[in-house]
Amino acid sequence: IVKREYPLKVRRMRCPQCGSLSTVKNGNRQKVDYSLERKSKKAVQRYKCKECQKRFVKKKNKERYTMKFKIELVRMHLEERMSYRVISKRIKEQYRLNLSKNTICRLVNEIARLSKGDIKIKEEYHPCWEGCLTVDDKYFSVGGKKKLILTATDSSGDFIHTEIFKEVEQHGIDEFMRFIKEHLRYPIKGITTDLDEMLEKSTEKVFGKDVPHQQCLKHALDIVDRIIELKQKRRSYENALKNKKADCLEKKVKYEEAENIMGLSRAMFYSSDKKQSTKILGELRIYKDKYPKLIDFFDRSLEKLLTHQKHPLIKKTNNVAENINRQLMRRFKTIESFQKLIYAENYLNLYKNYLRFKPYTDCRGSHKFKNGKSPLEVCGVVLKNKDWLYNAIAF
Repeated sequence: IVKREYPLKVRRMRCPQCGSLSTVKNGNRQKVDYSLERKSKKAVQRYKCKECQKRFVKKKNKERYTMKFKIELVRMHLEERMSYRVISKRIKEQYRLNLSKNTICRLVNEIARLSKGDIKIKEEYHPCWEGCLTVDDKYFSVGGKKKLILTATDSSGDFIHTEIFKEVEQHGIDEFMRFIKEHLRYPIKGITTDLDEMLEKSTEKVFGKDVPHQQCLKHALDIVDRIIELKQKRRSYENALKNKKADCLEKKVKYEEAENIMGLSRAMFYSSDKKQSTKILGELRIYKDKYPKLIDFFDRSLEKLLTHQKHPLIKKTNNVAENINRQLMRRFKTIESFQKLIYAENYLNLYKNYLRFKPYTDCRGSHKFKNGKSPLEVCGVVLKNKDWLYNAIAF
């Protein structure tokens, strides 16, 4: 038996410069990714081309910053509420990494771009919503221009949908409501909004007139306050009383009258008895000559303001959505302004998911049972991971 020896085939790496296969290994270098540990055991093989003498590595282009590093930046920004400037300072002090605020903003946006959408979360977790929707609007800056943001929140506290509008149009608001109804399949039992006419039209058009629509009582009281000028009269009376002015008694009478109107209006709005509200409205009509706009407002809006008398489970105010918007505005203040609309949409989606997966910590009274649970867990969802970020992002 003759034993044959076959030559060992050596795989050659093709030179990216000239295309030659006449290449040899040329050592390796250690790859150090930007991370909070600054440690890496990865080695990258280098090659040399005998034809053109070019040295190269045959390796897929990877990002300079690790995913773990980006996630930690997001945690610092959202959980610890640090601005990008403060994060840049802390990273430099603790890890000797020079990162500008613009770089940190870009890295946070890369994670925000991976955030799960509302439909994805609905299909993956199947939350059991209570069905009483609250909608609120807010304006913020994108590229130096004011943009409208609409937020929709379930009465359980779950932040189900949000959207940024390039232009404030009736069609856009209709599509916002239609998305909630058709794509999220929200089990609508009632809806609470402010006194915006466009929201009222969209509610009737998309959900129909059979769905109870409650207008926010807090916004209604603010309108009453502006009409009767209660705050100005209170301030004027306090100044006159402090400085002992001659017209102090006259200002006191005006202030007490406005305070009485506000008290009657509040009692009329929050009363659970329709007859009681009608009786109070009759008492307020004596001010028709002095405050004609006030009585016109009552005649025009009272039916929508007293929807809660027929449907006790519906929310009387949109405070749930207002609280969500208040948290959003606090976050946006640390950013000052978004340069592009897509950045704002990505960030808004990330922060929405943060609020949906983050456990409650300071609920009181009848809501105390929510402490330790996220809004989605309150809706009966069993989360796959205790870490909100891994639940909120599609890796």
